[in-house]
Amino acid sequence: MSARRVAATLWLLSFLALLPCVQAGEPTTTDAAPQQESTLHITEAELLSVAGTGYSAPPPSIEDAALPTEGWQKVGLPYTAGRELVPTPSGGVSTLTDWYRLDVDALAPSTQPRFLYLPRWKTLGHIAVYGDGVLLYQSHGSPVHNGYNQPLLLPLNATANTLSPTSVLIRVNRLRSSGSGFSSVWVGEQRALAWRYQARQMLQVQLPFMGSAAFLAVGAFAFAVWLGKRRESLYLLFAAISALAFVRMLHYYVSGDYLPVSDEWFEWLTVSALLWLIVLIHLFLERLHQQPSPWLTRSSVGLATLCSVATLPHVSASIASLYLITPLLNLAVLPVAVLIFAVNLRKALRAQLPAGRLVAGWTVFAVTFTSYDGLLQNNLVSPESVYTSPYAIIGLFFVFSYIMFQRYTGAFAEVGRLNQGLAERLRAREAELEQSYQRLRVIENQQMLNAERRRLMQDMHDGLGSSLIGAIRSVERGIMNDAAISNVLKGCMEDLKLAIDSMESVDADLLLLLATLRFRLAPRIESAGIALQWDVQPVPALPWLDPGSALHILRIMQECVANVLRHTRATTIRFSTATGGQGVCVMIEDNGAGFVLEEALQRGGRGLRNQQRRALAIGGHVSWESGNAGTRLVLWLPLERTVGVERPVVLS
Repeated sequence: MSARRVAATLWLLSFLALLPCVQAGEPTTTDAAPQQESTLHITEAELLSVAGTGYSAPPPSIEDAALPTEGWQKVGLPYTAGRELVPTPSGGVSTLTDWYRLDVDALAPSTQPRFLYLPRWKTLGHIAVYGDGVLLYQSHGSPVHNGYNQPLLLPLNATANTLSPTSVLIRVNRLRSSGSGFSSVWVGEQRALAWRYQARQMLQVQLPFMGSAAFLAVGAFAFAVWLGKRRESLYLLFAAISALAFVRMLHYYVSGDYLPVSDEWFEWLTVSALLWLIVLIHLFLERLHQQPSPWLTRSSVGLATLCSVATLPHVSASIASLYLITPLLNLAVLPVAVLIFAVNLRKALRAQLPAGRLVAGWTVFAVTFTSYDGLLQNNLVSPESVYTSPYAIIGLFFVFSYIMFQRYTGAFAEVGRLNQGLAERLRAREAELEQSYQRLRVIENQQMLNAERRRLMQDMHDGLGSSLIGAIRSVERGIMNDAAISNVLKGCMEDLKLAIDSMESVDADLLLLLATLRFRLAPRIESAGIALQWDVQPVPALPWLDPGSALHILRIMQECVANVLRHTRATTIRFSTATGGQGVCVMIEDNGAGFVLEEALQRGGRGLRNQQRRALAIGGHVSWESGNAGTRLVLWLPLERTVGVERPVVLS
């Protein structure tokens, strides 16, 4: 946490610490002197307490109350009467009716609207206000949750053209055991008292409500986050803490007029909410510092469960009404909460958790605020003070929201760091793959060159080499004349040129390959006195036509032309193409003497068998039709060829 944030947090907590001393902008005086011409601050009153049994409705007029003239005593305002910390059997039955007689003679009667402002009256009971002996106002609803934390601003002469009263009596009908707290009173015009009332209403009611509502809203968001990330239990704990804090703070701004449940059940909800709120804060801090205390967890959960069950309304007849022992329970819970927070803070600080220092600061103020509220609840301090526990809850909201915000943004930052790390690893991996790819390309190119070199060497060895060796042996034996030697050498040159031509790219175009063949063989055919007919028609492209396959096709065509020149005594040779089925046909026809195919194959004709092997190597096949009218060779080539179908050719 930065120094700026720490300073801001301490400033806020220091401001909240001063709230108990704030009297909502109301100066405290010791006499009933007017503060302005139209405003009177009453700090003294006459008090008469009348004992009774059970609550009673206020009479419509003072005459009906039959108040005695004696027994009144002067008291200073604010006034407090102590409460019984441990209730007696009659604590829920015996009542007192306190009558406060206020002197407003310092203000001359006026027909202008005049108001009475009471910052706080605090007890278990009802209040009624009389002006000149007539009932002007009475509280309704529950005598327990009676809006004790809400200030009163009442008109004293609401009827038009009515003089303001010269005497004011306030009746507080309360349980004897509950004690009482009664603040000083202001009387005056609305414009002079409205800002006081509004400031007090803001401090005592509106800010606690807005704080708890904001806490609950953020808790709902945390719960939605938890639904998407079930492993993050902190979000669920935060949502539960916000809900319990909202329930716990209801009694500060909700009165009995609007409660859907009885006083006993509503009091049980607020007390149980406090117990389980402490337990959940303990669990939250445990998840935060990752140092569990099993004994403390079991003890706190067991104690909260026991208290919640034992204080259920109507469960045990030996337990008095819960609202009578609530102050005692609050005081008993305080040391337990201090123990739980102290253990967790020690572990958080030992773990050097930054949020631990923030929670430590909140704990100090929370314990201080709660202790002060215990004094206020038991009428041991001025009733004009402001309850500070709601501000401890608001502080809890800010502290825990900051912690969850840090974790939430930290999770995004961690995701960003992980993404950055993954991106860097991906770039490194891509660089490695690129290097591997380049190496593979070099190796592949080298392998292709080696394979092409081996193919050319094998083809030259099987074709050109064998022809030259045969010619050399024939020359050495003296059985070849110059013309025969010339023909052999010309054939060798054609073999060499065709091998070189096969290396040129033909872009899957069979016609271009056949045109290369025509360019190489046409001079030899024409020099032999044979007419060349070229009836080649356009055919589909052959995607698989690579240099190796092109050489096989050229060799098949070359062998066929060589056979025509050597054996058939033909006068015409015709080349043509056609498309049939799933392939392309290349046909070579001559008008020379035919031969019997079976006999030629049986005699071991190597040329025919080599043609068959070359055709099979490229996924095609070759066939012959021969008779007296001539011979026809048909080479069928597939349009599409299965990958890896090409096989090495072993020539005879």
